[in-house]
Amino acid sequence: MNLRFIDFPASSAVFHITKGLLFNRLIAFKVRSIIPDENNKNIEIHNKPRLKERLFERIKDKYNARLRATSKPSEYNFKDEYKKKMLIKDEKLDIFELKLFQVSGGIEDDLDLRDIGGDFVIYPMTFVCKNLNCGDLQVIKYKDIDKFNPKKCKRKGCNGEYEQLSLMLFCETCGNVRPFEYSYKNEEITLIRESKDSISTWKVRAKTQPPIDVFRLMCNHIDPHDKGPYNLRQRISSSKPTQQTPLTVTEGSIYIPVTETNIDIPTAPDIEMGDLEYILNAIALDLFPFLSVVLKKAITLEIIQKLYEGFNNDTVKEMTYNIDPMFQGISDDEKEKKWKEKFFIDKIEYVIKDLKQKYPKEKRELLREINDFHALTGRLGLSRFETVSFQQYVDEIIEPIKKSNKIREFNKIKTDYYIDNLIYVPNVTLINACYGVINGIYKFYEEGFVPHFNPIWKNLSDPSKGFYAYCYPYETEGIILQLNKIKICEWLKENEIISEIPIDVDDFFSSIQFGDRAYKEVSILLHTLSHLLMRNSSLYTGLDLQSYGEKIFPTTAAIFFYSSSSINIGGLQFIFENELFNWFEGIKYDVRECTLDPNCIKEKGACFACMYVPEFVCKYFNQDLNRDVFLGKVKYKKGFWK
Repeated sequence: MNLRFIDFPASSAVFHITKGLLFNRLIAFKVRSIIPDENNKNIEIHNKPRLKERLFERIKDKYNARLRATSKPSEYNFKDEYKKKMLIKDEKLDIFELKLFQVSGGIEDDLDLRDIGGDFVIYPMTFVCKNLNCGDLQVIKYKDIDKFNPKKCKRKGCNGEYEQLSLMLFCETCGNVRPFEYSYKNEEITLIRESKDSISTWKVRAKTQPPIDVFRLMCNHIDPHDKGPYNLRQRISSSKPTQQTPLTVTEGSIYIPVTETNIDIPTAPDIEMGDLEYILNAIALDLFPFLSVVLKKAITLEIIQKLYEGFNNDTVKEMTYNIDPMFQGISDDEKEKKWKEKFFIDKIEYVIKDLKQKYPKEKRELLREINDFHALTGRLGLSRFETVSFQQYVDEIIEPIKKSNKIREFNKIKTDYYIDNLIYVPNVTLINACYGVINGIYKFYEEGFVPHFNPIWKNLSDPSKGFYAYCYPYETEGIILQLNKIKICEWLKENEIISEIPIDVDDFFSSIQFGDRAYKEVSILLHTLSHLLMRNSSLYTGLDLQSYGEKIFPTTAAIFFYSSSSINIGGLQFIFENELFNWFEGIKYDVRECTLDPNCIKEKGACFACMYVPEFVCKYFNQDLNRDVFLGKVKYKKGFWK
């Protein structure tokens, strides 16, 4: 293994090589820097402002939640003013940047330096003699690493070799992480290990001092941003000094990347970002009939953009004011009113105003989720999103027997699994983004747990310089499954999650949001079905389980199931056209049986033996999964399927 150069697949880069992350290849390393994209091997992100705003809101919510969680009255005279200064506010959007990885063509003998994506260093720099009778502990400085010989112990009379001590200490109270280090004046330090595997028995000893249990040294919760004199540094938690937890350096164990996959919707430069989501939603819901009548065509984002482009053209506007008789002899306010009417902006704004009442600012993410789904299904009229429904595919089949079989199989899928629609998306641009890291242990399974989230700071010691999100855009294929909303509502009612089946189910689904019980239960239903299908697809697609991704749309009762492979081999198209029936039939066994039953079904209803997928495939950390949503044996009175 060549440890001078290490490759990662571009599609999974955000999970491994964001600045500051650790990884293990025989020894542990830390990513020190990422080189900006300069070789133009990335595809274009069409709507950076939308992506930037969306990720910024995620960062702001998670980081501010962390700050507030540690702001408690204290005997240590904790200063709330300092915490308020650290809060990420809306105006900090200006110092937030999107960064693209520099994609290489692979490592070759004559490597072009322009293809290097970044650099990494050995980390932590703590080494210990393998000879348990010696235990010499060395903390090497980067400037001295070339002088350090790991094959020869520095102590006289010892013939041992050094090994990296890839162990770090994590404070669960404040989130600080530091390497396993200990020093006392300039004395030799010995690590006493009665058993290498029993960390709790380890002790350190300076030459003139008695042994101490290093894991009992307390963390004082000093802010790592503060580089002033130690006794004057600010505290990031008001709690008492606490013990630190030892963590072994493995990928995802010390710093956990926080990632998200977004759908790239084309931009409209003349439309304000605050209005874009409402316009997209209005297009999908056909709320611009007045434009359709006048223009005699289906309304798309491109058409709305051209109207705003004309409206914002000050040169043409001034010329029109001077030469058009309609604009003569009237006040400036009247001119502005007629100018809006000329481009239908007044009527468009009326539609936007109505939608803003339904989706205020705090529900903007809900609206984005709905718009993402409409974009994928082709309802936004975007030329880059061409889709094929299963019915359209069947209609184009000429051979009568094949056509009849496909219709019969699809009807059975709809009847048995309550699937309303299946859509193949041959080409979509997705953007994998890492917008922060969680320090140490992430107890996502604990209700109310607030993780120690950090943005990816440009300069750790000066947060005012801003922060990044690292992005990788790629093109792929996918399949959309939309479940029958009425059947879901019936299931929710039978399980006493809602009291009545709504008259307008579309309106009900578009109104549920994160935090609602109905949203949570619909998410479990969709997420469980998504994992069942992913785990049973490799036989038909030729893709391994690590080459998939998923997006769940509770507000539209849909799943988007896609390939994350850097090479699109058309596996999902094959399953869509040839193996749909077998694909669904194959999931029945995994629903009914698990090798760890009855414990699995009685405890969580999901485990590694029946439902879990790799964590970089499931962005939800394999949570919100339960086979019982389909069975109705334990938690649910009635299963979703018959």
